[in-house]
Amino acid sequence: MKKFSKEASQELINLTDGVFSYVVDVCLWITAYGLELMVPRATKDVWKAQMEADKTLQHINYDVLKEALKRARKHGWIKKTHHRYVMPEITKEGKQRLASFIPIYHEKRVWDDRMYLVTYDIPETHRKQRNILRESLQRLGCGRLQDSVWMTPYNPTDVLTDIIQQNNLQGTVIISTIGKDGSISDESLPELIIRIYHLDEINHQYKTWIQEAKTGKHIDHWMVLKYLAILQEDPQLPFSLLPSWWQGDTSYQLVKSKLK
Repeated sequence: MKKFSKEASQELINLTDGVFSYVVDVCLWITAYGLELMVPRATKDVWKAQMEADKTLQHINYDVLKEALKRARKHGWIKKTHHRYVMPEITKEGKQRLASFIPIYHEKRVWDDRMYLVTYDIPETHRKQRNILRESLQRLGCGRLQDSVWMTPYNPTDVLTDIIQQNNLQGTVIISTIGKDGSISDESLPELIIRIYHLDEINHQYKTWIQEAKTGKHIDHWMVLKYLAILQEDPQLPFSLLPSWWQGDTSYQLVKSKLK
């Protein structure tokens, strides 16, 4: 097998940063869905399936992949095999790990026609609690207007109330709302959403992915990983808030149709 440089070996890791934290998670993905996506339907397709597997795995240095599989077995995420040509079988624990970090496309997004602004004033002496709040806002899908001002179309009150109580932040956080026709400063709500959620950048990634996906007859592991890396960055806003040029749903429908 051809050896790749350390820089080339990092390509897959860098590509899926935020989706797969470790190469071992890529191994879990390949193990879990390899047979489903690439098992040949006829003898004549065997060569094609082998080519697809090679195309996916060539982006990882052999030593890196070997170490990742070793780690996966150690944690009980993949069952041990005694034959080099037998595909490892993912365990129940391995599937649970996959489910914990693979992003899911939400086909239904209920919205109450309100935008929620979260502002806070937490002193430097409480930096740890402030960082916890910021990380929580990011996980909730909030977009940052300023360092201490965040916005989201989904009501964060219940979750933030618990976080505020757990970290003794009473009196430092304010949640307010604006209507769907509102604006902040001289920006309309649609303009504001595009800016704070970087929709133009994410949409460019979707468009590039679509062009690449349409050149092939089916979507392999590599293309699925690329799609998930983009989906991880997608704030999945209510459909009525998305611009007409948004390609997120088009990409999702293409994945569904190609994997059938």
